[in-house]
Amino acid sequence: MQVNVLSIQKNNNDEFSKINENYTKLIKKFCNFNDVCIFNNKIALAQNTNALEAKKSYTNALNPHKKGFCIALDEKGKNLTSIEFAKLLQDKNEISFFIGGAYGFEREFIAQMHTSIALSKMTLVHKFAKTMLLEQIYRAFCINTNHPYHK
Repeated sequence: MQVNVLSIQKNNNDEFSKINENYTKLIKKFCNFNDVCIFNNKIALAQNTNALEAKKSYTNALNPHKKGFCIALDEKGKNLTSIEFAKLLQDKNEISFFIGGAYGFEREFIAQMHTSIALSKMTLVHKFAKTMLLEQIYRAFCINTNHPYHK
């Protein structure tokens, strides 16, 4: 199985990096894992212009990476339990998760996904959302393989 996490973010070396590296190592015990951070001058310029241009720049940057079963993280997405999330990951050859930038996604981009999920009804700082996603991916693999981590 291949799992991809694609996010609009600068590749910062901060307090979240060590936690994310740890979850990445754990996830790689279960699958091939690819974490891609995308941020370029077009995105930076668009974010300084307005929300609409920013969302368009995210779509343009992420569109080439749509592979397998595509899931967008969106505040209006489905709220799932960890068990439901684990079931969502079952029986897939490739899954791609998309985390938008500061302005979220265009509705058209989300419509092209197989589904969208919300990690919380609260607004989360981007980096924290990614860490939560990585933890839940690891938890899902543990649930699906009866590993004791979930207990």
